[in-house]
Amino acid sequence: MAPLLQIGLLVLFAIVIFAIIGLEFYSGALHRSCYSLEDISQIVKEGEFPTPCNADNDTIAPTGAYVCNSSDSTCIEQWEGPNFGITSFDNIGFAMLTVFQCITMEGWTAILYWTNDALGSTFNWIYFVPLIVLGSFFMLNLVLGVLSGEFAKEREKVENRQEFLKLRRQQQLEKELNGYVEWICKAEEVILAEERTTEEERLHIMEARRRAAAKRKKLKNLGKSKSTDTEEDDPDEDCGDDGYLKAKVKTQGKCKGFWRAEKRFRFWIRHTVKTQWFYWFVIVLVFFNTVCVAVEHYGQPNWLTQFLYYAEYVFLGLFMMEMWIKMYALGPRIYFESSFNRFDCVVISGSIFEVVWSEVKGGSFGLSVLRALRLLRIFKVTKYWSSLRNLVISLLNSMRSIISLLFLLFLFILIFALLGMQLFGGQFNLPDGTPPTNFNTFPIALLTVFQILTGEDWNEVMYQGIESQGGHKKGMIYSLYFIILVLFGNYTLLNVFLAIAVDNLANAQELTAAEEEQLEENKEKQQMELDKEMEALHMQNDGSPPRVEVSSPSPTRGNGSGGSTKSKKKGEEKEEDDDEIPDGPKPMLPYSSMFVLSPTNPIRCGAHWVVNLRYFDFFIMVVISLSSIALAAEDPVEEDSPRNKILNFFDYAFTGVFTIEMLLKIVDLGVILHPGSYLREFWNVMDAVVVICAAVSFGFDMTGSSAGQNLSTIKSLRVLRVLRPLKTIKRVPKLKAVFDCVVNSLKNVINILIVYI
Repeated sequence: MAPLLQIGLLVLFAIVIFAIIGLEFYSGALHRSCYSLEDISQIVKEGEFPTPCNADNDTIAPTGAYVCNSSDSTCIEQWEGPNFGITSFDNIGFAMLTVFQCITMEGWTAILYWTNDALGSTFNWIYFVPLIVLGSFFMLNLVLGVLSGEFAKEREKVENRQEFLKLRRQQQLEKELNGYVEWICKAEEVILAEERTTEEERLHIMEARRRAAAKRKKLKNLGKSKSTDTEEDDPDEDCGDDGYLKAKVKTQGKCKGFWRAEKRFRFWIRHTVKTQWFYWFVIVLVFFNTVCVAVEHYGQPNWLTQFLYYAEYVFLGLFMMEMWIKMYALGPRIYFESSFNRFDCVVISGSIFEVVWSEVKGGSFGLSVLRALRLLRIFKVTKYWSSLRNLVISLLNSMRSIISLLFLLFLFILIFALLGMQLFGGQFNLPDGTPPTNFNTFPIALLTVFQILTGEDWNEVMYQGIESQGGHKKGMIYSLYFIILVLFGNYTLLNVFLAIAVDNLANAQELTAAEEEQLEENKEKQQMELDKEMEALHMQNDGSPPRVEVSSPSPTRGNGSGGSTKSKKKGEEKEEDDDEIPDGPKPMLPYSSMFVLSPTNPIRCGAHWVVNLRYFDFFIMVVISLSSIALAAEDPVEEDSPRNKILNFFDYAFTGVFTIEMLLKIVDLGVILHPGSYLREFWNVMDAVVVICAAVSFGFDMTGSSAGQNLSTIKSLRVLRVLRPLKTIKRVPKLKAVFDCVVNSLKNVINILIVYI
């Protein structure tokens, strides 16, 4: 709460500043409305609600202001104002409440349009846009940052304490166990040393010790490899075929051969159910089963009903067979250790019960819907996708935190629902009747508080609450209930969910990074071992130490015979770095452009000189800016207006400049085949697409072809040239850092989307 208090003071400071500015601009502005000339006390409504007005005459009203129809109404300042007079800037209290409502982004557009109606729309946005950007986007989101940091700290404290207690308990148990084992060992030593102890007894003690050591080793290995969340790992699997059979097969009786064959068959099935093709076969079955459940719809044809009826039996039979095969192969104990298998068994049992019930009694329990939940098995795909697996593991680990938070949230809703019943119970008796959001009964009060927590129409409930307690003259103090509820519920408790999500995403990233690091280390070790083996082999063959080839740096040749692959890669990386930080003219690429123009070709040299002129990039940026201004100046309503015809000629000129730029760069760099070529950079690809689409569109326009109308989408792609200023990102390191951050985050966003879908 201490760090949040500081942010709260900062937000309060911002609210006070914006409220004072609002007082200067809008004090008394929202009390004028159109009143009927026939009955001067009757407001003429625009649609469902009254509207603020500016004047009766278009000539004196500013642009965008609302003007009353002078034939049947007049603009008079005697209206109480929007929302029972609560939404206004008449004094600092009203202004602060209105500003707070705006920064929660609930109903702020209505206030913007009302002030537009009252004062005109030309400059009015200058107040509201910074209010939303600074107040809502920035300051209230600082709460999330603070909560995320505090949650991570608290979680770390709890985990450290749990680890400490666990370690202490473990040490205590180990101490007691070691003391006990030591005492047993001393007793055994005494027994072994005694003369009266027979050889058989000595062998018995030694055998018991050997068994205990083997059991400890087995338990240790089992603890390392056991995983019940993804797929079953059998502790006996590391025993070879013979070991497994020797351990398990009954050695006595007439059916010895049969049992041996049965064990071999079970062992083969056990390996089969763990193969990847069997796993994917089950996943595909689950997917088709879910499609069959989802394809059912109202008014479906009879053939589809029949097909789905029989498909249900087929899928159920296949899944039952899969369950029995797995249970037979793994044994019931190992089968039920997997959480996915337990879930499967419950779903299949429910499906069998439903099928039997619907056949005997008719009707359905709706348990077939549960079969769609079997699609949860698709999470087992994550076994082969490390980043997604780590994300799912982190989300599952966060469930305890989320359950605790849900309980805390429920207590918060409960307290505020009871408080709301005390304050507003039976009071929401408005002229239009009692609204559906009220505090008259406990269940409805809970739902109303929950609605306010989600931020949906909370301001409407507040207006009704204030109006029920005497309106804007007497009941404004009751707005505190709603403000506290929004601040502590919506912006604090609900943001803890986001804090947990952020924390878990960080955990998932750390896990993935650690795994990738481990993989890199393993690869490096393997490479080093391979190099050593090759070196040893070389020495054996030659009887001399291995030669080390050193490539001399050659500025004119990109792939000289002496250059190794590593030096080439380093050269390319250095070239990219030089491209990113331009200090001096760039050297020409040592490859032939388009297999025709060598590095000494005069045409290519000329193109290279032009492209690398000091002000070439600046000139292109100016053309891009002018092109963007021309696009903004177009009339989107009347396509054939005189202004658009003039701007079209400018468009031809701009596209010509962009085309020349593209051709010069292609001549200089080459198209795509060698490193550093034109289409190997994302920004150049975007330029090429924009220019080609514009050129195709102009071609159809000039020929007057009817196909030009059908290619309006291609014509609209010319608008993409406004993205070209993004090329400046490369030149500004801070902008580039932010852009790289956005691009890198897309990988995690894709993983989250997959889980979400």
